[in-house]
Amino acid sequence: MDETGPAVKAVADREAALYAAMIAADYATLNGILSAESTYVHSTGVVETKGDYLAALRRGLYEYGEIRRIKGLTRIFGGAAITCGVIDMLVGAEGGAKSVIRLQHVLVWVEEEGVWRLLLRQATRLPQ
Repeated sequence: MDETGPAVKAVADREAALYAAMIAADYATLNGILSAESTYVHSTGVVETKGDYLAALRRGLYEYGEIRRIKGLTRIFGGAAITCGVIDMLVGAEGGAKSVIRLQHVLVWVEEEGVWRLLLRQATRLPQ
């Protein structure tokens, strides 16, 4: 298990790129970050495949204003990485007002063809 090496930095960089792409609704970048087998579990309990999530994002169901990492720890296990952390997310839907939610999340990354891709994201809403 590695908590400090170059793979940890590579995964942290991918997490930052994920959040930037979510905010920008950059579908091409998201497509490259998400594994083809991705499962995205929202804090509401909604579970989406990669295709479901990207389609919902295109429809404006998720509109992100800011995503700020509060804390996190990434551990590498061979070709897999697990990040446990807390983020604040400014999010709204379909042109409505955005509000900040605090989330405890687990991200499971897999190395596919030399690139870290998000396989699973699960979030739980925390009280603020």
